[in-house]
Amino acid sequence: MPDIKMSFAMTPYDRVIPLINGEVKPDGIELEYVGMPGAVPRVFYEQIKFQRYDISEMSMSSYLRLRSIEWPYRMLPVFHNRNFSYTFIHIRLGSGIRQDHPEDLKGKRIGIGDYQQSLGLWTRGILQMEFDIKPEDMVWYQERGEHFSHTGASREAGMALPSKVQLNYANTDLGSMYLNGELDANAGIGFGMGLVRNSGIDREHVGVSDNPDIVTLFPDPRRESIRFFNKTGIYPPHHTTAVRESILDRHPWVAISLMEAFEESKRIANDRIHRMPPSLMVFGEQYLREIEEIFGADPFKYGIKANAKALDMAQTFSVEQELTERKQPFDEIFPQEVIIREERQS
Repeated sequence: MPDIKMSFAMTPYDRVIPLINGEVKPDGIELEYVGMPGAVPRVFYEQIKFQRYDISEMSMSSYLRLRSIEWPYRMLPVFHNRNFSYTFIHIRLGSGIRQDHPEDLKGKRIGIGDYQQSLGLWTRGILQMEFDIKPEDMVWYQERGEHFSHTGASREAGMALPSKVQLNYANTDLGSMYLNGELDANAGIGFGMGLVRNSGIDREHVGVSDNPDIVTLFPDPRRESIRFFNKTGIYPPHHTTAVRESILDRHPWVAISLMEAFEESKRIANDRIHRMPPSLMVFGEQYLREIEEIFGADPFKYGIKANAKALDMAQTFSVEQELTERKQPFDEIFPQEVIIREERQS
């Protein structure tokens, strides 16, 4: 029987590279890796609107939202881009928001790439759970367009925006708005990253580390992230893996073959980084030991049971934020064979 050909769009994460370069091959499947055309915004948009790829990286938030209206993909419990996004919030001290005072965000203008994106889901959810700050307590400005975005594509699919939230579509980039004093805070500036400010045709990258008025909401984001992890045991998964449901219906074994391939790819990557940490990481070995002390041997666990608590929290946040109407049972989300596989392994 010839291999099944499946198009495959995904960021080349270190844990996935052995699968991308062919070192690991899923049994009975020929992957046609296409890269990540247009990066996250475009791939996710085109998956929501056109279902372009057989297998793809996918926003956790958008997956939960679209699956509730029978979007034709099942989720593999293979998660990417985990992070503590709420600790990425940067503030302008001139706006009156004080460091280490999340309550000061109430009534403020906050920028975000895409309201529906997982960064937003987790940031808003944790702010409410930990600090009693609701999404409607702030005024939101979305940088991505009203139509070319997760939020826009979902609206075209018939999903309304949350009723209580004041969401505006930015007329320019958030970098310009933020540095011009039109925003008070910004969700999503990563550690060591800068703002991007448009200047005619050019895009000017503006650093934040040397601007005394732009600081992180939490003075020590790392410490706050570890506090949350120690309290909840959750390293929030932002992106998941979506597989076309019609292929799984015809060939249910595909789900297991893909799971085994993703697991083997991660095992190889993990083994390599421990045998030879990247030379650019000056204290690489010490850093890896520190990560293991905090998160255990595998911070990027795959599987339903290993991520059940995080999945339940993500669904709770999605319902609280009016992105979905209810929590969906796992048999509506995951391929049946993946559920059966975990039963066999228990």
